[in-house]
Amino acid sequence: MTWKKGQSGNQSGRPAEKAFADAVRIAVTAEDPVTKKRKLRMIAERLVDKALEGEAWAIAQVADRLDGKPAQESTLTVSDKRDATDWTRDELVAILNDAAASRRRTDQAVGREPKSNKIH
Repeated sequence: MTWKKGQSGNQSGRPAEKAFADAVRIAVTAEDPVTKKRKLRMIAERLVDKALEGEAWAIAQVADRLDGKPAQESTLTVSDKRDATDWTRDELVAILNDAAASRRRTDQAVGREPKSNKIH
């Protein structure tokens, strides 16, 4: 479908925020009646105080907020080192089906609803 000039492609608009997240945003942006500081500022100050006391978790939180979390390294070991074009269709389908079965077992273990997602 093509859109008319000036027409939004997202007819339903921005998705609604989660109610709890909205409530937390309202609470932390409110001003504390005693200190006259915003509560979010007070939380940040307490985090920095804990970091200055040597709390490792607080130091990590401050570092993550300022510099971002460090990139995670991952290792992948491939036992069958063939070029992608060398795999047969049946082999590729079997790999995908194994991955889907593994995902279904994980979903069942953690109580998630299974997804209907046939590969073949």
